[in-house]
Amino acid sequence: MLDIIIPHYREDWEICRKQFWMLDLQRCADWSRITVTVVNDGGHRLPDHRLAELHFPVHQLDIPHGGVSAARNAGLENAKGTWVMFCDCDDAFANLYALRDIQNVLTPDAEERFDLMWGACCEEDNIDGTERLTVMPRNKVFVFCHGKIYRRQFLMEQGIRFDPALRFNEDSCFNATCIARIHYTRIGEIKTHAPIYTWIRRHDSVTTGRNAEDDGAYGQFRRNLTVTEENRLHRARENYCGMVTRTAYDAYYMLAGRRVSRDMKRRIFSEFVPWMREHIGDYGEVEPEILDKIREVSRLELLEAGEIIPDSHETVREWVHKITEVSA
Repeated sequence: MLDIIIPHYREDWEICRKQFWMLDLQRCADWSRITVTVVNDGGHRLPDHRLAELHFPVHQLDIPHGGVSAARNAGLENAKGTWVMFCDCDDAFANLYALRDIQNVLTPDAEERFDLMWGACCEEDNIDGTERLTVMPRNKVFVFCHGKIYRRQFLMEQGIRFDPALRFNEDSCFNATCIARIHYTRIGEIKTHAPIYTWIRRHDSVTTGRNAEDDGAYGQFRRNLTVTEENRLHRARENYCGMVTRTAYDAYYMLAGRRVSRDMKRRIFSEFVPWMREHIGDYGEVEPEILDKIREVSRLELLEAGEIIPDSHETVREWVHKITEVSA
């Protein structure tokens, strides 16, 4: 059984209909083994008469407003199937045989072998009035929870949930925890001729606004702390040290750059300093060549986001030691 969980806040039917129409158009899928649940996050419900027009049943679950993470968590707690898939109400499946391709790999053997399976996704965007559809590069596959199938029992046993405190990058944090606790041999790929899911970028989304960049930067920072802690608990020490270093670099460049507000810089700084003081010993053990590699990755990510990173004669190592000594 597959549970498809769709959070919904206050998006109108005109925004949501593409998702449900594409579900309705799916071919060769066994709907007796699929459950679709819309979790209404304190907003208005989707119109029952529209959902009744579909050839498959849609269950609506109402919860108090708590954000997309709370809605996904509620859907997970309510799910009964072997596998769960998280979709957004304003996205869509990418082709008419996506569910068939997904079900083809969700065999009893897959349940024994995998805790997480992923498939190729597209990104749809409107740039200067032109609709553009691109396939997400493989190095960004685990930035989103879309296009992935999670084994429900694994999530429940591990207590893995979305962080309700985050508005952005909450799925990155979720995936980070999953990957840190899954042996790499238990992560499988859904190999198909076409992408299975389309993430639609909406510039008027409820998650956008004047604090979007702040929330995005903070979510990225929290994701890196999450990955680091998971590495500390579940992986070898050398991996942990590398993640500590990565977190240090990302915090450094967020504070050095101009992408976030002064208040958010203070917030990141106030959380980062005591955390770094606790892990400074591990940070100091990382080899210089690893430091250089992680530095370039961190700089590249922010440069891709349009952030100009000012040059500085102060090294990150000097900066970390300085802030930890001042706060001691």
